[in-house]
Amino acid sequence: MTRYTDDYLESLRAIGDPDADRLIDELAQTGEIGNVNRILHELILNSQTIPTELPDNLENWLRATDKLPDGADPARIERGAEIFKEHGLAISMILATASFLEAYAAWKGVKVMTTTYRLGQNAYRRVAETAQFLILVMTPGGLTTDEGQAIAAIQKVRLMHAAIRYYLRKGGQWNTAAYGEPICQEDMLGTLMCLSYVAIENLRKLNIDITDEQAEDFIYLWRVAGEMLGVAKDAIPRDFADAADCTAGIRRHAQGPSEDGVIMTRALLEMHRDLVPGETFDGLVPAVMRYLAGDQIADWLQVPRSHWDTVVRTGQGLARFFDRFDDSMGPLADLVDQLGLQLVTRQAIALSGYERAAFSIPLSLKDAWHLETRSAPRSAPRTAPVAVEP
Repeated sequence: MTRYTDDYLESLRAIGDPDADRLIDELAQTGEIGNVNRILHELILNSQTIPTELPDNLENWLRATDKLPDGADPARIERGAEIFKEHGLAISMILATASFLEAYAAWKGVKVMTTTYRLGQNAYRRVAETAQFLILVMTPGGLTTDEGQAIAAIQKVRLMHAAIRYYLRKGGQWNTAAYGEPICQEDMLGTLMCLSYVAIENLRKLNIDITDEQAEDFIYLWRVAGEMLGVAKDAIPRDFADAADCTAGIRRHAQGPSEDGVIMTRALLEMHRDLVPGETFDGLVPAVMRYLAGDQIADWLQVPRSHWDTVVRTGQGLARFFDRFDDSMGPLADLVDQLGLQLVTRQAIALSGYERAAFSIPLSLKDAWHLETRSAPRSAPRTAPVAVEP
């Protein structure tokens, strides 16, 4: 019998992240958020000294959350990170297609995204920042070494989510009765499943050999990261089977068609279209989305159909194509570059205007993915990104 019942998941919609929410409320009341943002921008490394000029309540919170949860197993975390090192191209492609669609299909949760999107948040910048965060968490050593940057990144994301909740509530832009808390526990849990279970599910769908032990370790990595991000420990799946149960429950309870989901999917499709050079492969990314996320979600989100649907569903060696790069393949090399590294290419960064110096791909991943020998993109995007009006 599932523990992720509709009643249980609905109860999670009334809960945000109490500790972080309380902290942001206090900082807002004293007018210190602007100064805090400036200082936190410089906090990057796991081992970095926490600035003493921060307000005492924030300094105490940062010190309390700047470590792995009690009982966490660093060796298992590192084994989980090795999966990203080995299959990072395919995982990046899955996250940029199927995982985004799974999130956009959560018709209540996606309302937060469209609200911030309409307020002028650059869709390309959103992808760039998301990419950087995922790389920092999944890179070997990111969570477990002093040189890693994942813990500081997690702290910032957790505070950012709390700030979004605060401003949406205070600004009268959020209907709590209809949608629950913005970025609620169910939505955070769903995102966690998009990053972990959905990635493994689709690696296997692409016929990439992932052992049961590897799957468990990858789920464990994100189980730890999820707890650090403020997801209730008791709600996080304990293992891969539990994650499958959780994902099925969220799909049943939270997903469905919505105008908000269509809006975000349209922006995602436009970004993919800008990143894939020329017109030869128009329709391929939507076909990959349909293949991985399934026709039901794709139809809800109005992902277009094309002749590529049949090619993707019947093609042989698709997984090996995405997971291994051969620069001698000519134009196909560009396709792998754009699909497999959608979240991490410098072209995506250029489109976003995202200039944070810390955005980088760790050397260990560059070596594993042979990025140093990769040629530059062969053509520029066909269109410039369009500014979104509030």
